Amino acid sequence: MIFITYLQEKVIIVTGSGRGIGYAIAKYCLDEGATVVIVDSVMERVDKALSRLQDNSGRILGIHETVATREGAKRIISETINRFGKIDALINNAAKTEDNLLLNMEESEFNNVIDTNLKGPFFCTKEVLPSMVQQGNGRIINMIAASGLAGNPGQTNYAASKGGLLSMTLTWSKELRNKNIQVNAVIPTAWTEMSEEIPEKVLLKVMGEEKLDELKSRTPNQVAPLIGYLLSDEGVGVTGQCFGIAGKQLSVWDYAKPAEVFSTEEDRWEFEEIAQLVEGNKEKFRVKPVSPFL
Repeated sequence: MIFITYLQEKVIIVTGSGRGIGYAIAKYCLDEGATVVIVDSVMERVDKALSRLQDNSGRILGIHETVATREGAKRIISETINRFGKIDALINNAAKTEDNLLLNMEESEFNNVIDTNLKGPFFCTKEVLPSMVQQGNGRIINMIAASGLAGNPGQTNYAASKGGLLSMTLTWSKELRNKNIQVNAVIPTAWTEMSEEIPEKVLLKVMGEEKLDELKSRTPNQVAPLIGYLLSDEGVGVTGQCFGIAGKQLSVWDYAKPAEVFSTEEDRWEFEEIAQLVEGNKEKFRVKPVSPFL
């Protein structure tokens, strides 16, 4: 099926869209007819994004602001509504990393990441909701990461923020379903400027050379069409889902049920029986070295 400017007349905010995946999403939405708000905490990125897009139709607005404070979120939402009169979709994409092992992590490193990656989506979504509720519809997409489900050494703060954002996604989808506001999560896997900030020796240790080469071949442009679909009229009714997009691979994550259930014939599980179960199924209970990248 071919769609032609299927986001026409929609007003979409993309946080953290001065570069990388956020920029690719913003450009894709703009190309498909949407009005797009570029938000980034670094002014140089905002200016560069606006220059690259070279849009003269009045369908683009750049806002230099952080999402890590309630005041910043209020400004992003209010300026968008003042300029365009409505907001159809919010993409919570802004994120940062300050990696360190738990033994060495400072409280400031933990807080800085949580403020942007977890509190940022909370602030922005809370501020945009009154407008969406009033107009009777809206779309919210939270960009998360596989490390939020699988964990990753050195990323206590980042994994916690992305795991928390998935939990908020599931909660919001239930709270807002009857208000016709759809909320979904997306795990994007692509090589970006943020990826380049991670030392290659660390990536090689976690992934290996073959997987790293595969990651480097995946681009932000491969992520954008999934976002476009979720924002379009074709995506009506899709909510409370967690999608993964990694190059040519599209996945739907099943996170709401146990991997396996064991039953006992006794009134309760006793220590010895639990020990026997684990001993007989050691491979199931080992901590598996899962890569945070798909």
